[in-house]
Amino acid sequence: MPATLGKHLFTFAVISDSHVNEAEDRSASPYACNRLANGRFRHAVRSVNQHRPAFTVHLGDMANPIPGLSTYEPAAQRFHALAAGLRSPLHLLPGNHCVGDKPTGWVPVPRVGAEALDQYSRVYGKHWYAFRHGPCHFVALDSLLINSGLAAETRQKRWVENELARAAGRGRRLWLLMHYPPYIASPEELGSYDNVDEPGRSWLLSLFERFEIEAAYTGHVHNYFYNRYAGTAVYTVPALSFVRQDYSELYTVEPEDREGGRDDTAKLGYFLVDVFEHGHRNRLVRTGGESLAEDETPAADEADRSAVPAAGSWTGLGVEMRESWLSTVALRTNNSVSPFTRRRARNDWAVLALQEMGMSRVRVPLPELAAADAVERMATLQAAGFDFFVYSCGIPNERTDRLIRAHRALLAGWELILDLDEVEPAARRIAAIVGRQSGDLPCFLNPLRNAVAGGQDRSAVDGANVKHEANYGFHTTDLPQAGELAGRDTVRSTFRGFVFRNRRRGEPSPPPWTAVREVDELGRASGLRHQVHVLFSGQLTAERLEDDRDTANRVAEAALASHLAAGVDLFLDTFEDVDRGYFVRHGLVDRRYNPRLAARVLGHLRQAVAGRDLGELADWRLDDLPQGRQISTGYGGPWGMLVLPREPWTIDEVAGRAPGSVLWIDLASGTTTRIATVAEGSRKRLSEPRKAEGPALLIGNDE
Repeated sequence: MPATLGKHLFTFAVISDSHVNEAEDRSASPYACNRLANGRFRHAVRSVNQHRPAFTVHLGDMANPIPGLSTYEPAAQRFHALAAGLRSPLHLLPGNHCVGDKPTGWVPVPRVGAEALDQYSRVYGKHWYAFRHGPCHFVALDSLLINSGLAAETRQKRWVENELARAAGRGRRLWLLMHYPPYIASPEELGSYDNVDEPGRSWLLSLFERFEIEAAYTGHVHNYFYNRYAGTAVYTVPALSFVRQDYSELYTVEPEDREGGRDDTAKLGYFLVDVFEHGHRNRLVRTGGESLAEDETPAADEADRSAVPAAGSWTGLGVEMRESWLSTVALRTNNSVSPFTRRRARNDWAVLALQEMGMSRVRVPLPELAAADAVERMATLQAAGFDFFVYSCGIPNERTDRLIRAHRALLAGWELILDLDEVEPAARRIAAIVGRQSGDLPCFLNPLRNAVAGGQDRSAVDGANVKHEANYGFHTTDLPQAGELAGRDTVRSTFRGFVFRNRRRGEPSPPPWTAVREVDELGRASGLRHQVHVLFSGQLTAERLEDDRDTANRVAEAALASHLAAGVDLFLDTFEDVDRGYFVRHGLVDRRYNPRLAARVLGHLRQAVAGRDLGELADWRLDDLPQGRQISTGYGGPWGMLVLPREPWTIDEVAGRAPGSVLWIDLASGTTTRIATVAEGSRKRLSEPRKAEGPALLIGNDE
């Protein structure tokens, strides 16, 4: 992905698999959630309208009844009636519920055939076509025709190749739109219900190579997957109606709903695609299973929220990835869509969750580099803008040497966890591995703290009990020692900075705001760029920390501090809930990879601060109050206030020199409200007091 995307050109919406029924609360499917499809599509139409895209693409399966059913055309008519509410041009293309399944030999449903193709043409329109918008050329095709052996397959193939060649010759940026993805996890995977079989798959992939297609959008699977082939980004987008529950096997917990994962509503939604001069970026809009009834009058539309696309990644903010998220897993066979083979898939909801939060920097164990599938995936994600930091413990050995040398191009940083007595010999090994030229791999020193005699730290022993934990990282109480180390020639020539740890509780753990500020000051003084790792866990292995509001407060405080700091990088730990084993705690996402409050807060905070002048960290002040923390600025510069309630907190008075009008941003929902302020002597109050249920950001709005 280019370092800068350049000017924003336009935004379009991609929706898929609405599965509209011929009547309300009725479906040919035995699942209850399928009967909700019409209301969910109504809500999605309204949601898309709020963002005012240039156009909308529907990737197929507009209605649920399949060809041959008497309800096929009534359901299609109902879809058209509902879709008429869209205020943007709508482009449709066929799915398997529209023209029949690809030939499999074992599913007793209608296969794609001439009669179904004719019916689709009458009801929906063209099977393949192209359209332009700005410098982009979009080619929509009927993926059910591929490998069908029908005469239409040959005609489509010839047309697609000619269309792409003509558009490429005119210098247009090329995009492909289709229902079936070419593959789910690997170009070499066997044919299945969810991909394009050979030889058609190789033909599709050859288009990516021959015409340098920028992106392909696909549906059908009702889940999110991201692949990259020959430079083409291939996205499989979520559905509006229901989730394909067979992919719930990707998660190590049972489904929360009563339909085997089919009604995992947090995974329902669509994409907004922001197109820039030098690339594009997807934004997931989660519809959450929300529904509008046939006779329901929706509230007034919100203002356009897509005039300024979502900001890119946080600068200097990363996340610890403790879970297995880079490799594929084998799904069990089932007697519905995969009776005879185990399909392989990845949990790419992890990738999408990171992108929603604006997190592109991830920390993983160095041994990941020994797994071929993990390395392949890291390369794919690096091309999508992700940066990988690896960590290892001890003086680098020959195996570490080989891994670093072999995969240096994948790495943005290397963190070494060392006993401080090992720094000198480790420095010599590091110099031999990464060299000392401009652009060398940045290395960071993370001190190992041992409880044994002569070790760095005896705080793990309280005289009666041993706290069985790995203990590493500087504390802010170690700042004098860290300052002394930073003055050593060997340290300065080897390490870009140090790693500090900020626990939730149990050891010297000031508020994240204070920790970031003090480490930032050390970095400015020493000329190094340090890291602060903000942990969601405590020091006791048996302690459960599952207060989502407290976690969200901690994340918002740390992220804003990092955003304002000039010399600190921040890593959040933990990404996924830990619900078993040691240090049970909630993370940014749950075990189904659906966002928790902290993730939503982080994403909305990123959008709120992007492009705004909020001053520097030193301009802000932290006040610890009975109701929670209040962090504010504006005693001479730009005004802002972060509210972090311990319990619901009604805000009346505002700190500092607040302007005559402020924006109240609910960081849980992203909702923004303009509120006037009223002067009372030297104080200022909100004209409309607001209750903060969770983190909120107030920003000056004098315009």
